[in-house]
Amino acid sequence: MSYRQVLASPNVPQLLLAASLSRLAEGVLLFVVVLYVIVEFGSASLAGLSAFFLTLPGFLVSPVAGAVLDRLGVVRAVVLDTLSSAVLIATIAVLSWADALRAPILFVLLTLYSLTSPLTSGGIRTLFPRFVPEPAYDKANALDLSTFSVIDVVGPLIAGALFAGIGANPTLLCVAVTYALAAASVALLREPAPETEHPPPRQHLLRAAWDGVVHLVRNPTLRALAVSYSLYQAASGMLIVIVPVAVGRWLGDTDGTERYVGVLWAVAGLAGTVGALVAGRLVGAGRERAYMVGATLVCAAAIFPVSALGSIVALGAGLALVGLSEGAVNVSLLSLRQRRTEPAWLGRVMTVSISVNLMGFPVGTLLGGLVVTHSVTVALAVAAALAVGSAASARLLVPGEA
Repeated sequence: MSYRQVLASPNVPQLLLAASLSRLAEGVLLFVVVLYVIVEFGSASLAGLSAFFLTLPGFLVSPVAGAVLDRLGVVRAVVLDTLSSAVLIATIAVLSWADALRAPILFVLLTLYSLTSPLTSGGIRTLFPRFVPEPAYDKANALDLSTFSVIDVVGPLIAGALFAGIGANPTLLCVAVTYALAAASVALLREPAPETEHPPPRQHLLRAAWDGVVHLVRNPTLRALAVSYSLYQAASGMLIVIVPVAVGRWLGDTDGTERYVGVLWAVAGLAGTVGALVAGRLVGAGRERAYMVGATLVCAAAIFPVSALGSIVALGAGLALVGLSEGAVNVSLLSLRQRRTEPAWLGRVMTVSISVNLMGFPVGTLLGGLVVTHSVTVALAVAAALAVGSAASARLLVPGEA
């Protein structure tokens, strides 16, 4: 199937729209909440706690979220999450306008928001293989990832412009409206019946969640992908810290650092969009592991030595290569995970797998902060070594056949 045929498939345009709207709202929200707390409460520590409550609870309950997806149906679960997110964010804005928002209340509302967030992040990825035929998985994933890359670039820009132009509370209401529009788009979908000859017996929710974790651990492909992609995310997490430090040191101009860093990551994000679309045409059944290994090795070389040559131009070229290779890595990962997961387990496995795969990112940011204080070059070399470890794990641990 061509990209045009995938886009013309029933439900796919609505699903891409819902994915884009929900991710845009999520990206803007994190940025705005941190700025809001710093401005309103005057505390960087409270801003850090706000980001903590906005993200960590969802990670902890992701196995239960996967069981909820299977129990309620993915479409209904995603609608529930996006609508509840709209209500909770609007509540924050209204309480703030009424001068009734205190830090503990904000933390509770952010925690409630976070607890349901895995329903959308896992649900969107679960729906794509249900709406397109198996040979089109790669192109559908590429379209999904390309929108994600674009939103990574424009999300902070939109958040900053809205916050500066209309203020925190109207911006929060814009986020709530975006979530409501995402819910409306998802509600237009018609979820197909699961393709299983013998549907699994109804289980207690916690038991079903635990079974999802056990299934991931026992599945050789999913277990190997968790190891490989966690190492890859650790390298990405290191870059988040290394890039601004490197730019500041090489420029010797702290006032211009943020501007250059923003441009560099925008280049990487746009390159990621191109990489995903190209990978969607190249990756196919049976070729996922090879492309994942090759793209990860390209990423390692882009980090070191290319990005470590000591200039902004070299760093920009390196990050562009990182973005291009990331598109191929992610398309390969998603397609392989979808093809090697039984349809009846897809909801539970997808939410657990997403959370486990991202565990390397905070480890990478911590490691990057520790190493880059001593040497930018050494930090880039360590990040590249993690990427090489990711490629080796994918090559050695991911089975060659389903």
